[in-house]
Amino acid sequence: MQDDKDTGAEASRQGLRWYEKLLLVLLFGAVFGMLELFGRDALRAAGVEHKSALLYGIGIIILYASKRVAHFPGSVAVMALIAGVIKTASSHFYPCQVAAVMINGVVFDIFYSTFKGRLDSSLLYRTIAAPVIVYVSYAAFAILAAFVLREGSWGTDGWAGVRSYLFTSAISASLYSIVTIHIGYYLGNALRLLVPVRRLA
Repeated sequence: MQDDKDTGAEASRQGLRWYEKLLLVLLFGAVFGMLELFGRDALRAAGVEHKSALLYGIGIIILYASKRVAHFPGSVAVMALIAGVIKTASSHFYPCQVAAVMINGVVFDIFYSTFKGRLDSSLLYRTIAAPVIVYVSYAAFAILAAFVLREGSWGTDGWAGVRSYLFTSAISASLYSIVTIHIGYYLGNALRLLVPVRRLA
């Protein structure tokens, strides 16, 4: 009986029109952007170490919730683009930060679109997937920052900087995301109840 209800709810969710999904993604993107704009400065003021790791963990909540409410391929990449644009207004803005946001969004989008069924149905699978998503994102960003963007210490540290990043900030982000990926999933489920749905004809 519960499976029938879930199937019916999913069918009605598919009845959202493309522009309704896009509006929801734009809304989530704005929230994601506000987190990126104010979150880092707030954590800096509080003296928090590994700010990017904690922001990544919180960001996963928004990304996953958005996918549960209005999923379509590329939706999180659109959100990341919006967040990156908003991020440019930060008082401590660096171009590599926009690259990090975009990489995080694209990697999450690819993983979710590829493994949607398993991620949405298995707590264990989400727990395993979280650090994998983190390390793919962090490794891609570190290599880009060290050998392409070459901003600040990234350009001088090279592979040593990449290794340090993956053994410090990436570990912290993995631990955060193991918890927050589930929060994002359940928050998305709760928000689905608030989003108007249209029954398929």
